[in-house]
Amino acid sequence: MDMFAEKPWGKRPYWGIGFNYDHQWVLTDKQRELQAKLMELCRTTMRPNGVRYDETYEFPRENMDAMAELGLLGLIVPKDLGGLGENHVCAAMVVETIARYGCPSTAMVYCMHVGAVATLLFRYHNSELIKNVLQRLDKDKLVGTESFSDPATGGHFWYPLSSKNRYTKDGRFQMLKYASWTTSAGFADFYVVQTTSPGFGGDYSDLSIFLLFKVDDEVRAHADDWKSLGLRGNQSGVLIAEGVLSQDRQVGEIGNSDIHPCAKWHNKNAVNLNRMNK
Repeated sequence: MDMFAEKPWGKRPYWGIGFNYDHQWVLTDKQRELQAKLMELCRTTMRPNGVRYDETYEFPRENMDAMAELGLLGLIVPKDLGGLGENHVCAAMVVETIARYGCPSTAMVYCMHVGAVATLLFRYHNSELIKNVLQRLDKDKLVGTESFSDPATGGHFWYPLSSKNRYTKDGRFQMLKYASWTTSAGFADFYVVQTTSPGFGGDYSDLSIFLLFKVDDEVRAHADDWKSLGLRGNQSGVLIAEGVLSQDRQVGEIGNSDIHPCAKWHNKNAVNLNRMNK
C-alpha cells in the first residue's frame, strides 16, 4: 500500500485530511494494510454503531467483537500465543484510527483493553492462567480493562487508600478493591486491578496486581451516571472488586506493582510522600 496514496472512504476519497498529513512513514507495509482494513471496518460498522451507542448509552460490544475478527484484541500478544505480535506504534495507530474514523467510545474501551493486556504480558511466562487468557482474546472475544483509580486519591493509582488484601489460612488472597471509576465497568470480561499487598504496613511501594473475571462475579459496577458527550458507550463508573482469589490470580510477584507501565516512577513518589508525612 502506497503510504501517500489517496485516502479512500469506500469508493470515494476521504473528505478530511489525507495521508500526506498522517505519520504513515512510521508504519510497516503490514501495519498500513491493517490500517486500511480497520478504516473500512470503521466506515461500514463502527461509525454507524458509534452514533447509536451515544444515543442509547450502550457498551460497544459489537464493535469490539468486530475487531476480534481482525485479530485486534490480541494485537500486541506474541505470535506464539496466537496474537499478531505487533508493537506499540501499531497499537497507537489502531487506537487513533478507531477514534478518528469509527467510534470514540470504542477507542477508549480498546485503549484500556490494550493496557490490561500489556500488564499481563509483563508476567505471563510463569502463569498458565494468564497464558490461557492471552491465547483466547480473539477466539472468545474477551475484552479486558484496568482498575487502578481510588475514591480517596482519584487517578493517583500509586496511592490506593481504599483497597485491602490479606492472606487466608490456606494461602489464598482475600482482597477488596474500591475504584472511583473504571472504563468498561461491569462490561469487561477480565479486570487487572491493583491493591495493597497482603501484610501491607503503610509503604505504598508495596502494591500488587491481580486478575479478576466478570464470569466469577468478582466485580460489581455502577456506570449509570456516566454521561460524557461522545463517549457514553465506554461505561466508566464506580467498581468494587472483591473475593477470595487463588495464587494463580496474582500478576507477577507480590509487591511487584511496578510491572504496570509508569507505575514504578509514581510508586517511588508515593514512598517519598509517605516519608515526608511521618
